[in-house]
Amino acid sequence: MPDIALRKKEGFIMRITTRMVTLVNGIRAALFDSDGVMFPNTVLMGAPYKAKYRSYYDGQGISLLRAVGIRVAFITNEKGDSAAAIRETVAKFNALPSSAPQTEGGWAPVALYEGYGGPKKVEAAQHFLAQSGCTPEQSSYMGDDLVDVPLLRAVALPAAPAQAEEVVKQLCLFVSEREGGTGAIRDFANMILSMRNIDPTTLPTQ
Repeated sequence: MPDIALRKKEGFIMRITTRMVTLVNGIRAALFDSDGVMFPNTVLMGAPYKAKYRSYYDGQGISLLRAVGIRVAFITNEKGDSAAAIRETVAKFNALPSSAPQTEGGWAPVALYEGYGGPKKVEAAQHFLAQSGCTPEQSSYMGDDLVDVPLLRAVALPAAPAQAEEVVKQLCLFVSEREGGTGAIRDFANMILSMRNIDPTTLPTQ
């Protein structure tokens, strides 16, 4: 297959090669950072909490990935109260109707690893992949800053949101058109479905 410059209205631009199609079709696990990916890399300070916001488009993106059998995990350097937002978000994902026990045909649960930064992110990913029956060659990770570099280098499909540091984007095979917290994960999910020729309207949404 010759190289084809591909642009989709769903929000991504990338060059398609036979290798990339094969790689994307082999992805069985999608790993994501929290701040800068699920949430904007900003925080509204104020007692008694740190307020964050996220996009519903990204929540739908997580559902689309789960609907096609891709295992999902969040790996964040934050922990305790600082990780409250991602902890609550993951709990909501796992409470969706389609998140019934897998024995009943439901989606696999979304996992969360708190307090893992730098090389420790790789350790968390290895644990998740082993539990999920996946390998690094079947996994992707989206991160936005230097703390994400070790894991980006360890997966088959490194990805970044639009606002990621340039040195991070240089390491990635996929960069979304939208920023973290505003649709970057949805862009990633749309790319996966497009390259697998899956119509998202045929999938359950929650």
